Amino acid sequence: MGISTYKKSTNKEIKEYSHSIDSLAKKYYDIAEELRNNFKYKESIEKYLNSILIDRNNYNSYLGIALSYKNIKNYTKAINNFEKAELINPDNSNIKKELAMCNIIKGNFERGLEYLIQAISLEPENIEIQMQMALVHELIEEESMALMIYQKIIETKPDYIRAYIQKATLYMHLDDYLNSAILFKKIIKIKPDYYRGFLALGICYERLSNISAAKRYYKKYLDANPLANDYFDIKNRIKELMSQQTNKINKLKIIHI
Repeated sequence: MGISTYKKSTNKEIKEYSHSIDSLAKKYYDIAEELRNNFKYKESIEKYLNSILIDRNNYNSYLGIALSYKNIKNYTKAINNFEKAELINPDNSNIKKELAMCNIIKGNFERGLEYLIQAISLEPENIEIQMQMALVHELIEEESMALMIYQKIIETKPDYIRAYIQKATLYMHLDDYLNSAILFKKIIKIKPDYYRGFLALGICYERLSNISAAKRYYKKYLDANPLANDYFDIKNRIKELMSQQTNKINKLKIIHI
């Protein structure tokens, strides 16, 4: 009978081995994080993979590698790793938001909305998530839902200017120039230096055939933004509107003679 050389590991040895493995996984993770933070996304992926191979239960490694894949626009692999992170940490709203964003970019709007709803359930007061949800509804041509969300945000946070702008712009896209003008006036009242509001009002009033008001707001836009790229385009538009007004006045004079 041969002599056995097998030696049973002690609890201390097992703990030391486990600690060594954890340290190695963390070392790879730390290197990967530093690479990603320095925009070296492809290099970071290899280090994240090494960390994951050693420790498959650290959601931070999956989150990190997913962000790297997202930054190199490999959204399929990004989603795959965000989902793995979510399995380990299902109540993390940031993971839900990232999954929503990647799915939306890939055109999976319904799936993106599902994740946004889950994120809102975790952060019901997060205005940014609500805005993102409204924008998705716009993309899938559910404008009434988008308008409702923007209105809810405005009522909840009356000084949140982005909701006003987005809602007013959506009204313009729906050819509802009256409601758009009403909102843009409110925007300028809240934020007087929002000079693009003057341009939007000029467009709205021109569409509403209120030429005098259109010219007035176009002029306000140019006065507020003399270095605008479209400065001369708007100046020419004012001239065209003045010419139209003159022609109308001349026609009226002829009729009354």
